[in-house]
Amino acid sequence: MRSVVLGLSLSLLAGCATVSMVPGEATVESGLSHNQSVLRKVSAEYCDGAVEAGWVEASGGLAGLASALINGRAEPGENYAARIGAATDAPALVLSRISSDAQAARAGLAGVSDEARTVLSSDDKNAATRTDVMSYERALVRAQMAYRSFQAALSEVSARDDMDVDTAPVDLELESFAGTIDDARKTADGLADKYASLNTKAS
Repeated sequence: MRSVVLGLSLSLLAGCATVSMVPGEATVESGLSHNQSVLRKVSAEYCDGAVEAGWVEASGGLAGLASALINGRAEPGENYAARIGAATDAPALVLSRISSDAQAARAGLAGVSDEARTVLSSDDKNAATRTDVMSYERALVRAQMAYRSFQAALSEVSARDDMDVDTAPVDLELESFAGTIDDARKTADGLADKYASLNTKAS
């Protein structure tokens, strides 16, 4: 996603937080409207699922999230690694867990991105709402944090003296996940641009 060019908006939704690239003042939202869009729904479900699966922490404060986004640091990686026994369990089991979690996270984000692209390609002038764009950005941030969690766990298990398992399959899965995240960033930029364009025409 872009650096802060269009302005920062810190928001909360369904336990998720993100630095939004959508123009506007800082806002705080909680919960979903009764008539929520499909994109908002699947984005919130992805955020919740990432927390429930243990890929990321439920909370950590906006400052911690901003640090993870801007500086590339993410404490959730350490917590995930400990949760799956990266330093203690059999390396083969740890690698299998990382691979399956990364695959699930990748598939989930791909599904959310499919819905985002549907909104992006729609001719409906109301298709890209502010809340929809921010909801998708939150899902993208959760995916980025999950990716860092998986990378941290892989690094920890790879550094063990008893590590004797080839990490190539896990590396490939993480590479695929990274590619899905990159695609999602482009989609998020496109949604933000569409919202900004529609908003400009309406004013």
